[in-house]
Amino acid sequence: MSEQHVQSDCLRDKSIAIYGGAGGWGNRIMETSTEIFRDVEVVEQDASPSEIIEAAKRHNVLFFATPDPVINELLIETRGQLSEDKAVLDCATNKSGFSTILHEVANDGVSVCSTHPMVKPETSPRGQTVIIMPIGERTQFAQQVANRIFMEMGMCPEELDFEQHAEMMVILQMVPHLVHRILIHAMANGLKEKGMNMGDVSRLAPANYLLSELGVGRIGIQKPEVSSGIITTALQTQLGKRLLGGIQETIGRIIGAADREELSAQFTRDVNLLDPNGSWRKEMTERTETALVRLGNLRLRSFQVTVPNKPAVLRDVLSIMHDLHQIDMNALDSRIIENGDGTSIAQFDIGITDQEVDFRKMATDLDRVSASITFPKTALNAQEPE
Repeated sequence: MSEQHVQSDCLRDKSIAIYGGAGGWGNRIMETSTEIFRDVEVVEQDASPSEIIEAAKRHNVLFFATPDPVINELLIETRGQLSEDKAVLDCATNKSGFSTILHEVANDGVSVCSTHPMVKPETSPRGQTVIIMPIGERTQFAQQVANRIFMEMGMCPEELDFEQHAEMMVILQMVPHLVHRILIHAMANGLKEKGMNMGDVSRLAPANYLLSELGVGRIGIQKPEVSSGIITTALQTQLGKRLLGGIQETIGRIIGAADREELSAQFTRDVNLLDPNGSWRKEMTERTETALVRLGNLRLRSFQVTVPNKPAVLRDVLSIMHDLHQIDMNALDSRIIENGDGTSIAQFDIGITDQEVDFRKMATDLDRVSASITFPKTALNAQEPE
């Protein structure tokens, strides 16, 4: 029996209360927990003090998935019900408001593990990183719960010292949010001045811009308060202040540079400091080329095929397209979309060379594998059926 199944069997006799389980990461954790634990209870933010306390009494595991300002108060309310046979976890982005009481609870002998999923809850967690941070001497139970839940989602757990979390988030979150918010401001004003929009730029853009646009777009689709919270929290740390000062200094040097040789020398020093032996740049060569190929596939797509996900489903779809319609493809990309009920669908973006295709018959043939075909408005060469 695999280690994962052993863990699953051990947790099957346990129960979990998820505080804030109706939305965001709380909802994902709730849905996943139903496959792992004997009993799952959701405790919402508007629950009464007695409901909050009673849930803490009843369950072996308490998972706090509420907004971070609420967690400290919840821990205070439930602390009297915690004992050495219970586990406490959270998945907040910002830990500063409740880190002290987490340590106190761990010192009481409770099993404690803090987590930080490094992706929005609306995004498929498959293949994404989740940071696992054990706290105290008795963390094994809580750490087992954390690994089991997030691995069930297909995530990749990475362990980190809890005390390093705040400063690591300055580097991993503040810097990208700050830089991309500055880029959004600059691009918005530049495009307004030229009477253009982002669609115009995307059509004309070189490869480097297309890769940068992914980062800008990822920040742009998030709520502004996410960026403001990350940045203001990070700037309360000494590292955050130093990095912001360094960014300001770098801009000053760029403005004051005498010529391109001086700028080139500065850029060379910076990248060599970041990547002394060149291994990161070598890895980035492969990864960015892969990303550009996938972006190119999306620009070439003619239609999408969506089908319930199962083993060999792509083979079934391609067999119909090749054997019955002689499709000549020039692009293929795919992704898995979770339905939220334990099932998923596969979406294939397919580009084809210019040719006559009976799309109505193809749609009928694809019904054999419960697949549907659509024509994205964003496709540059979308071929609408007649």
